[in-house]
Amino acid sequence: MVAATASRRGSGDRRAALTTLRALFAALTRSARAIESHTGITNAQLFLLRQFTTTAPLSINELARRVHTRQNTVSAVVGRLVLAGLVEKVRSPDDGRRAALSLTGKGRRMLARAPASPTEVLVAGLDSLAWRDARALADGLRALVEVLDLEVANAPLLFEAIQRRK
Repeated sequence: MVAATASRRGSGDRRAALTTLRALFAALTRSARAIESHTGITNAQLFLLRQFTTTAPLSINELARRVHTRQNTVSAVVGRLVLAGLVEKVRSPDDGRRAALSLTGKGRRMLARAPASPTEVLVAGLDSLAWRDARALADGLRALVEVLDLEVANAPLLFEAIQRRK
């Protein structure tokens, strides 16, 4: 009986959480699709391109650390940026085993006309949270991920797994 009462008591909070997640996912998805339509590149590609505006050149490992993801995830996205002519990859003058990545002129022009990516907006929103709210959000999301038995270590950059429409 106590469990049933506790379950009913939290049902409004659970419904509110689901509604909030739906709104967040819908807004981020709409924004990611608009980015692709406007720029021709994905949210993840635009997010990585923005990293070159403060420091260049960068290595794949430096870029992965900066965006808090794995090196192989970043490498795949950077490969598409290089193919598109938005990023240049050359051997590092300091270490021939390392690649140095930097924006091309085409990449700089792309950034000049591109809106903020959904990931940038999300990161800015998270950064603006009070530390207590950020901690509560992190705790709640960790608990949800655990209950759903999701693998977070291999998570792609936002919307990178979504296939682009032609």
